[in-house]
Amino acid sequence: MDQLQPTADLLNLVFAYDPPIGIDQLSWYYRDNPEGFASIGRVDKVGLQVGNYSLVPTRLESRTQGELRLGLGVDLATHPQYRGAGTFRRTVEDSYRSGSANGLQGILGVANAQSAPRMVEAMGWRMLPHISARFLVPGVRPPTASSYLVDQQFLEGPVLETYLPTPTRPPVTGYGTRWTAELLRWRLSRPGANYVLHVHEDVVFVSTSTRLGPFRVAILLKVLPRHTDKERTVRASSRSLATTLARQHRTPLVLHWGTTPHLRGSGIALPKRFMPSPLELVVYAFTNDGLPHFDQDALNISAFEFLDFDAY
Repeated sequence: MDQLQPTADLLNLVFAYDPPIGIDQLSWYYRDNPEGFASIGRVDKVGLQVGNYSLVPTRLESRTQGELRLGLGVDLATHPQYRGAGTFRRTVEDSYRSGSANGLQGILGVANAQSAPRMVEAMGWRMLPHISARFLVPGVRPPTASSYLVDQQFLEGPVLETYLPTPTRPPVTGYGTRWTAELLRWRLSRPGANYVLHVHEDVVFVSTSTRLGPFRVAILLKVLPRHTDKERTVRASSRSLATTLARQHRTPLVLHWGTTPHLRGSGIALPKRFMPSPLELVVYAFTNDGLPHFDQDALNISAFEFLDFDAY
């Protein structure tokens, strides 16, 4: 655990977290993941950690192209006093070494609008198509979903295995995270988070709430199909899910970011200028004997939302 303290110190310095991030949260994210330990790219100077890039292992699946084991790139940080001296590049390149040694095939990064171009232009990454955030419009009919507050009793109980008894099936086209009850239980146990799990006829979905300025906003974090044995793609009405979230969190503002085949309805796109930090997906394929593990220029991510990384 003590080995994570320099990383926590660097992240708190760079991102000014309030409250500060602690080693308990880093241990949860870097070490408790059922998919394995995070691969860490780091740069140290005279006993001080000045660069960090962590690759949290994630399993992506496609019905037609099989499985990819990628590192979800998180917590990219360089010490303010060591910027402009190659620290950024050395940190990222060290993550390549660490990730490759741990069997990862590449990196899927969630970058802000400032760092994404650097990854593409300076490091040879590819930026995936932009994903817009959008407000979903609640309906007027009563909610049709059951809701469970996620607490320790919930996490220790049988609900997740009941509604997600088998792994999620891959999307018909493109790649998506392979979710299991075990993975979802770990993700929902994030220290300090407040989640609600909702059960609809065809899907389970996860929400939380936050404040944007003076307004409370409900956040739709993830939509997962319940009936994974069906050949058809399960799709739920965004209006129906938004109705449940608006009632649960007592606000008409329901925000969703991501791409998913399991949600029907477009909502109202939120312009980039209104996002606190617009998000972009970037990808990089590791090489083996000079050949990439996969074609990063052809990679299509069709199921990826807030819960697939650590925004909330």
